[in-house]
Amino acid sequence: MNLILSEFQKLKRYSVILVGMLGTACSPVISIVMQNIMSDDAKTVLNYTFADLINSTIWNNMTIFFPMILAMIGGYMISREYTDDTLKNILAIPVSFPRLITVKLTTLGIIALLLGLFTALVTLLIGLAFCNENMTLSVVLPGSIQMTAMSLFTCIGEFPLIALCGRKEGAFRGGAVAAFLLGYIAIFLKNPVLRNLYPLSAGLSIIQFGGEGFVSDTAGSYASTQNSFIGICVLLSMIVMTAIIIHIPIKNATAAASPKKGIGGRQNRQEVHK
Repeated sequence: MNLILSEFQKLKRYSVILVGMLGTACSPVISIVMQNIMSDDAKTVLNYTFADLINSTIWNNMTIFFPMILAMIGGYMISREYTDDTLKNILAIPVSFPRLITVKLTTLGIIALLLGLFTALVTLLIGLAFCNENMTLSVVLPGSIQMTAMSLFTCIGEFPLIALCGRKEGAFRGGAVAAFLLGYIAIFLKNPVLRNLYPLSAGLSIIQFGGEGFVSDTAGSYASTQNSFIGICVLLSMIVMTAIIIHIPIKNATAAASPKKGIGGRQNRQEVHK
């Protein structure tokens, strides 16, 4: 717990969280803009309500915003240990590299939940201003829970990518681009089985994403063919894969810690000699 709190203390010095908040706030805005630019014929078919705004925001979070934002934040947290030259000092004390990455990924999961709650709040405000039809407690509360939970599930789905990019200094930029592309690929997965098996969209079945009135969904068949068990298994496999990745030894990290020990040893021997 102390290590997690220290990670949040470090993040206070950087603006990456603010960038993430601005990015996630764009999701419900984009949903409203997309609705406004729809053709009149499409608007007559789709009676856009607040429930539809929630579904659109969840979809935009999963396919566009959260994969890149979370990969950027998680990779940045790890990369700072390289650029600030603190990794060798951390590895010199009883904090192993796997434990360090585990703490950072756990912190990222908490951040994902907080960003999910923030997005739910922004969606509520956007709905009050532009799309308040069918805005009831029975819609707002479950939708907010779905949005927050899906933020965490999306984060877990890209844990292996973040852990892999964290093994090399500066690789988080490429990881953020790769995460964006992986999220974009989910747009083209119309088959519910493929969505269940795809790591970034596996959480949709767990939160029981219905997609009623959602134009990007398949014609009413998605909600009835979800399999939450498959989604849970996929996310658990992502956690296992992440554990395997972070426990693979890194030669560079070991080499970075060893010179410090060597210098300290030579200094001690010089002091004893004097």
